[in-house]
Amino acid sequence: MKDQYRLVAGIYRPLARLVFGESLSLANVHFLSQYLNGKALIVGGGEGFDYREFQDRLSGEYWELSESMLNKAKENLQSSKLSFHLGDFPQAEPFDLVLLPFVLDTLTDEQIPKFLNRVGQNLKSGGVVVLSDFFKTDSVRQSIITALMIAFFRLVAGHSRKDLPDHSSWLSAQGWILKEEKVWKNGWIRAQVWVKG
Repeated sequence: MKDQYRLVAGIYRPLARLVFGESLSLANVHFLSQYLNGKALIVGGGEGFDYREFQDRLSGEYWELSESMLNKAKENLQSSKLSFHLGDFPQAEPFDLVLLPFVLDTLTDEQIPKFLNRVGQNLKSGGVVVLSDFFKTDSVRQSIITALMIAFFRLVAGHSRKDLPDHSSWLSAQGWILKEEKVWKNGWIRAQVWVKG
């Protein structure tokens, strides 16, 4: 498997902080204190740095497409009870919590429904999905930064997506219900809790 994030693994965190401050990290962990119970499935967690303060409560599985990011996550979360895996997550025994940190914005419209269906199959009845991601905004400045960011990841990491997905429409179409939401930077960055209807 080609490591699409090999070139950005070392600079991703400082670059993200330079552009977004702490907003991305805050979005990734905002709901963890409330919902981190039982077994978690973390999909595309990158280097895992944001989850360090919760690692004594983390158990379950950590899936990442980048070997470089996965190796960093193993170091950052070595005290957790997570098992670490390279590749696409399979349908497994259900989890209490699924974390999707900035994942949907990397998938095409064709991939998103299949991906969400697989997420639902991996969630226990009564379980929750915590999504953190970028959302479309009316701000010209934020729209320009979003376009530059997408172009950068298309060039460096081979992303196929050319714009941000309409997260709510995709999730609602598959029967998910938005339970809670926290926004940063006027809604450009959001953390959301979704449950199956």
